[in-house]
Order: sequence, then structure tokens, then C-alpha cells
Amino acid sequence: MDYFEILEVDKSASQADIKKSFRRLAAKYHPDRNTSEDAIERFQNIQESYSVLSDPKKRTQYIEQEYTEVLNPKAFTASYWNRVLNA
Repeated sequence: MDYFEILEVDKSASQADIKKSFRRLAAKYHPDRNTSEDAIERFQNIQESYSVLSDPKKRTQYIEQEYTEVLNPKAFTASYWNRVLNA
């Protein structure tokens, strides 16, 4: 899941741009306003994306994880399970 794609922002987007996009998309896909079948799932994905990208520490970890996954899939798998088991 690409959080930047979900929020429709570039990877270089500022915190203000991320917040603006989150508010626009959250209003558009909020289950109380949108009755489409996938509205709840999209709204949850938007919330999850914002919770990661709006926090500078989580955003950095997300970006680093993305690069690790591409450059060394085994390292990503090991780090993923380490985080899951130690959470």
C-alpha cells in the first residue's frame, strides 16, 4: 500500500499539503457522506496513510522501509518480523 498514492500527494509533499489532501479525501470518502461499497475501506486507508505521513518519525521509517524492501527484500522481511514480534 503506497500511502503517498492514497493521499494523492508527491513523496516531497509538505506537512501542510498532506493535511490538506487528507481533509479533502476524508470528507469525500467518509462513510456518512459516501454510500459506495468501498467508502469504508478507502476511508480507513486514508486515515492509516495520514497517521503515518503526518508524523515525521513514522514518515521517515516508512520511506526507509520502502527503500529497504526494494534493495534488500530479505532485510525487509527480517526487520518486519522483528517489529511485529517486539511490538
